Amino acid sequence: MGVGPIMSLARLLFCVPLLTAPLLHAFAKLTPETASAFDRYVELTDAKLNSDVQAGHFLRVAATPEVKTKLRGGELRIEPGGTSDQSKVPGGMIQDWRGAIFIPNAAIADVKAVLQDYENYKVFYKPEVIESKVTAHQGDDYDIFLRLYKKHMLTVVLNSNYHVRYSMAGPRRMSVTSRSTRIAEVKDAMHPDTSEEPIGNDGGYLWRLKSYWRFEEADGGVYAECQAISLSRDVPLGLGWMIKGFLEKFPKESMINTLQGTKAAVAKQRAVRN
Repeated sequence: MGVGPIMSLARLLFCVPLLTAPLLHAFAKLTPETASAFDRYVELTDAKLNSDVQAGHFLRVAATPEVKTKLRGGELRIEPGGTSDQSKVPGGMIQDWRGAIFIPNAAIADVKAVLQDYENYKVFYKPEVIESKVTAHQGDDYDIFLRLYKKHMLTVVLNSNYHVRYSMAGPRRMSVTSRSTRIAEVKDAMHPDTSEEPIGNDGGYLWRLKSYWRFEEADGGVYAECQAISLSRDVPLGLGWMIKGFLEKFPKESMINTLQGTKAAVAKQRAVRN
């Protein structure tokens, strides 16, 4: 290949990001049909989880002795929570991931203390959480604010609010549910304190999020399970492949970061206390 074709190719590659930038940030609209489909998916998940608990199946990912042995050995287990057919919704995409980890030498009280230390989420779960605080608290219910940061070909910053509820299922078992109440995309990711895009009429990288935690103290530590169900835009036509990686990786990578961050924070807390 001569110098001329090489230079032409270089110019083409240089121009691709410029040409696709508007498409990467092309707005998507959250429709009532899309939101209703997500709500229905969450309702079915709620019913299934409640049925499992009533049947004595508190843990799901870590339900077998073989898996528990691997978790105690340090494995972090991630698996899909639903089927591809279930995740298809009009104008959007639902992702459902389950993860599990074992936190050695820990008790339920240790885990609860870390989870309720919302002011330090920006420390525990960096780089994906860059700001965190409690906005309201009454009993076992918390309202919290998290500013989320994600970079994968493009950078997205989201201001998000959640309602979180804690419940004990005996002295060695705890459940925590969290549901987003507001998610807004920041217009300028480099200056996250600036204005926001209209809610539901933005890049569509995260519109809804429902999370379920299950913790069981046993075998010299705590088994931690998390299931996260998220709603985002569907993949657009044309150069949709440019944002497909972001949409597909965001929820799974966030779960891995959350599980690892929780385990590390509990271990650090115990080390400081001892």
